Amino acid sequence: MKRRIFRRTFIIYAAVLIISVSVINVYLSSVIRNSYIDNLKKSLAIQTSVAAYAFQGISDINIDTFCRDIKEKTLARVTIIDTGGRVLGDSDQDVPTMDNHSGRPEIQQALTAPVGSAIRFSSTLQHDLLYSARKIEEHGKHTGFIRLAVPLTRINKSINSLRLRINLTVILAFLSFGIILIWQTERIRKFVIRVSDYADAIAHGLFRKKLYMEGAGEFTELARNMHNMAAELEKSIRTKDEEAERLNVILKSIPDALLLINMHGTVELSNNTARDLFAHGPIEGRPFLEVVRSPAFMHLIDEVKQARMSGSTEIVIDVPEEKYLFVRVSPLYYQVGELAGFIAIFHDTTQMKKLEQMRKDFVANVSHEIKTPVTAIQGFAETLIDGALYDRENAEKFLHTIKDHSSRLNRLLEDLLTISRLELGVISIVKTEVNLVDIIESVMNTVLIHAAKKDLRITKNTGQGNVFINADRDRTEQILLNLVDNAVKFTEKGEVEIGLSQEGGKGFFYVRDSGPGIPEKYLSRVGERFFRVDPSRSRELGGTGLGLAIVKHLVRAHGWDMKIESEEGRGTTVKVYY
Repeated sequence: MKRRIFRRTFIIYAAVLIISVSVINVYLSSVIRNSYIDNLKKSLAIQTSVAAYAFQGISDINIDTFCRDIKEKTLARVTIIDTGGRVLGDSDQDVPTMDNHSGRPEIQQALTAPVGSAIRFSSTLQHDLLYSARKIEEHGKHTGFIRLAVPLTRINKSINSLRLRINLTVILAFLSFGIILIWQTERIRKFVIRVSDYADAIAHGLFRKKLYMEGAGEFTELARNMHNMAAELEKSIRTKDEEAERLNVILKSIPDALLLINMHGTVELSNNTARDLFAHGPIEGRPFLEVVRSPAFMHLIDEVKQARMSGSTEIVIDVPEEKYLFVRVSPLYYQVGELAGFIAIFHDTTQMKKLEQMRKDFVANVSHEIKTPVTAIQGFAETLIDGALYDRENAEKFLHTIKDHSSRLNRLLEDLLTISRLELGVISIVKTEVNLVDIIESVMNTVLIHAAKKDLRITKNTGQGNVFINADRDRTEQILLNLVDNAVKFTEKGEVEIGLSQEGGKGFFYVRDSGPGIPEKYLSRVGERFFRVDPSRSRELGGTGLGLAIVKHLVRAHGWDMKIESEEGRGTTVKVYY
């Protein structure tokens, strides 16, 4: 753009100049030359007539002298020819050496016309000559011809001189106008460059930039129109950006995963939930089969494509973890009747499925746990009613059994009520500054007798000094008591250690035992309601299967974290980070 306008204008102007000079030269070479020759023919014809009249009465011996005299007066070559074409005299050549002239065009014309003329190249003089011939008549009788010839070199010189002057005039005129044109072109070029730079600035979003074109004629109006255009464009783009931003915010705020799939099966758009759910990273530009690895989803896409109607189904994905999803796919139209793609929305029902399964398991487990003591109580009561009441030795044994099962049933109900209160928020956590060392001492005193019966040592590792935290004292003591009680129940020999420590800058209290440990495959399930690694042994020890579940709820209510570390055959450690 920098010099292209100037270069283009210069090329066009130079071409016009060359064409103009060429046309002028052609014109001079044809029209003006012809005009010169016509005038010369008329002049030479007159001179030929005068010379023919003057020749009358000239004797043969004076013909050459006559020719030379006429040449001096007319500056033309003079030739006298008889009726048979023989040259009688010539002002320039030796007569005996000259050819017969009867066949010359000007002689042939002179036979039928008053004057004959022709232009012919002279091999003798090596240039073009204009010939004019006329019959010589004496007393009405044709006695021969007189011919005058002038060279055309003077005409050529005159035309060339004129051509040079005209060409110089034309070139000077063109150069003068060219200078003006170049100045005007350069001025226009600068205006165009300004407009181009301004358009480029608008293309890069610099809508606030101004284009100053005062005194530039039509460019001033153009600048004003471009300012208006830039303002409207900025307003339109800002509106579009705001709409796009709102749409992006809406998409990001949608709690369900969303995918926009084109007709080629490629994901064009996704929200954060979709990226977290399927890939934990960008998924745009990938085939949807790589993103959602589910035959059921692929089948649903095909059904929607065929029916051009929304459809839904439930799918299960395994990567990166098992998820249950309810997916709804709708056809996408940008133009009426032209299917452009599909919108798929995935609702994660995994938690609902798990809760449903937990509910079923809970009902089954509660029924199972309650059924055993109720059946035992009912059976022994019926036995006593049937007559065993009077068998003092067995009656007392049966009553103790009824009492034990009643206590177990009561513990079960108490634990269930505790979990229900925790989940419903009935039991509130009232935090105060408490001394963990005192709580550990209290828990140790509570379980010492129980541990002593199993010949287990209870040790503590609290370091020196007291450790104060913000917690609910009773609930913290309940957490520790349940953990230590579990450790004592399942440890046959060795010791149970209660302690305080730090890890990664966070403090925690822990309970470590030397029991049988927990297989790795069960670690993730420890803390579920009614889950037991060894169900039969747990029931023998009087466990309800709800102790660790209560601990997890109390830890969560405090805003703490719990971690279970265990190695089969080498004991278990439960850490609570406060």
